[in-house]
Amino acid sequence: MSVLRSLVQSVRDGAIEVIDLTAPLSSGTPILRLPEPFGNTIPFRLEEISRYDDRGPAWYWNDIHTGEHTGTHFDAPVHWVTARDGQDVSQVPPSSLLAPAVVLDFAAEAGKDPDFLLRVDHVKEWERAHGPLPDGGWLLYRTG
Repeated sequence: MSVLRSLVQSVRDGAIEVIDLTAPLSSGTPILRLPEPFGNTIPFRLEEISRYDDRGPAWYWNDIHTGEHTGTHFDAPVHWVTARDGQDVSQVPPSSLLAPAVVLDFAAEAGKDPDFLLRVDHVKEWERAHGPLPDGGWLLYRTG
């Protein structure tokens, strides 16, 4: 079996858990506000074009108005002046976006306490029980 086919089968079978970290966009999505005199991005806005009506009887679609740094997104390394001569999004190797991950699940704690806050002690406690995070790994936590 090919590596790709094995990966797809493992995702389908649940042997590999895929966690969607994206957050839905809405007019309430927080955006970064810079102080004057710097420019700011526009808030997210969805403008309906048609919804199975006389504007488009067989389809529903929208125009999206937003700044490029709104919501869950991937910042190109060239976004910051320190990497202005580096790679843009089209040049970043996809392999650099993959890494082992550890998920610390605090949904129960957050359900009991809406002000629950992940602390360094939580991570240290996990490492005592399971060992250090994998090299280059990501630490994710779930609260809902």
